[in-house]
Amino acid sequence: MRVLFSAIGSTDPISNCADGGMLHICRVYKPDKVYLYLSKEMCIYHDMDDRYRKSIHLLGADLGWHCEIEIIRDETMENVQIFDAFIDVFEKIVNEIREKDQPEELLLNVSSGTPAMKCSLQIISMLWNNIQAIQVSTPLKSSNVRHEDKKTYDLELQWECNDDRCEDFINRCIVSDAKRLVDRIRKENIQKYIQAYDYEAAETMARTLYIQPSDEFWGCLDIAIARNKLNLQYLNGVRKKYEVEDWFPIVRAREMEEYEYLLAMQAKLWRKQYIDFIRDVTPIYFSFSEKVLKRHGGLSFSDIGNQNMDGVWCLSIEKLRANNIKPDKRWGNYTNISSYNILKIMQQACSDQKLLKLLKDIRTVEREVRNLAAHEIVGVTRSWIVRRTKFQPETIMDMLFCLAKYAGLHITAENREAYRVMNRKLQDLL
Repeated sequence: MRVLFSAIGSTDPISNCADGGMLHICRVYKPDKVYLYLSKEMCIYHDMDDRYRKSIHLLGADLGWHCEIEIIRDETMENVQIFDAFIDVFEKIVNEIREKDQPEELLLNVSSGTPAMKCSLQIISMLWNNIQAIQVSTPLKSSNVRHEDKKTYDLELQWECNDDRCEDFINRCIVSDAKRLVDRIRKENIQKYIQAYDYEAAETMARTLYIQPSDEFWGCLDIAIARNKLNLQYLNGVRKKYEVEDWFPIVRAREMEEYEYLLAMQAKLWRKQYIDFIRDVTPIYFSFSEKVLKRHGGLSFSDIGNQNMDGVWCLSIEKLRANNIKPDKRWGNYTNISSYNILKIMQQACSDQKLLKLLKDIRTVEREVRNLAAHEIVGVTRSWIVRRTKFQPETIMDMLFCLAKYAGLHITAENREAYRVMNRKLQDLL
């Protein structure tokens, strides 16, 4: 079943010795059913002489074709120039047509009616599947030179003078291909997803583009997704292929893991994913604590403990005492080495008060919010973090980057912007 929905405008049904938009679509497509939408003004002309339905009947008699016609009167619609007045109304009507008639083909006339009507129908055709927007050009391929006097309209005379009635009439219907406009709208959304570091959502939206981006874009987007997931093995395999090595200033094994981990944390912070951000504190804090213990305390894990059968490092009371570290009375030979007891050991083995304060402050974050967020159902917000730790989330991030420097990981201010550099490249390629 083929259905046409058409608003009625000032050039319908016939004007300037040619079909108006509605009648010409009927001539070319011969729909099984036609819905005619009449605003308050068009209802007046319809009531004068039923000209819109009669013109379709005249066309049907010429072509040996018949269709069902349904009039939709909207006598409350006076402000026909306002876009917002139509988008909801037309969407509701079109949805009802789809449910009622279930047409295999639904045509929307985007040449009749006011600009607001045409624009609304064009947008609906872009957003919904199985809908074709049909545009009808004027016979002169330019604006209509005049409009008929609707109050003294003579349908029979207009029909006799209609040049489109000849057998070799020129088909002026064009399927309005709004793919580029749709792509433009979707690209704006893709840009927003990239700016929000939501690369998987950007990928999903990019798959819907009519004109697909370049292979380089897809390669770089895959890198962004893998980076955000800390898939370093994949990154190391494709960095050179797409010539994005400048995105990765730190590539040594453990240092790269720590650097990329910090960047992923920072992206979560920028996205205000505070619960995930806070949960990520402990692994990186522990990794840096091990390095700091060796660089600034002169002790490695083997100096203060032993590995158990599972490969986990546990404290050794004997080794601690041999290195002039006084064990806490709660420690035993099976106590796992943690960031907490590393802090206690550092307080005896290191004299750098700035470093000790930094370790203590991050430990406060871990104790007050991270452990609670990891093991209980809590709502983690910016204010909740500040209330419990006295630190802004951005300050916590800065503290971790500062600790990275103590751990021997040299991350510049420019290095911290790696995700934004990557985003700019993706947006340029899009």
